[in-house]
Amino acid sequence: MRIMMIQPNYHSGGAEIAGNWPPSWVPYVGGALKTAGFNDIRFIDAMTDYIADDALAKMIAEHQPDVVLATAITPMIYQSQTT
Repeated sequence: MRIMMIQPNYHSGGAEIAGNWPPSWVPYVGGALKTAGFNDIRFIDAMTDYIADDALAKMIAEHQPDVVLATAITPMIYQSQTT
């Protein structure tokens, strides 16, 4: 099973006020998935890497994941819904 974890790209000026770094949920969820026996896991950090929505859509289409996990902090909730 192909699993893709995504941190959507959303720059509000406030969301990254404390810095811009990879989200902490990825190692926790990814580690739990690997412990459960899932090995085909990919993470795309569109926020940190400034990946545009159209480029992200291409990446998702190319990988063809069976499951997509996306997260959001409050300022990026609407962007997460459209991604």
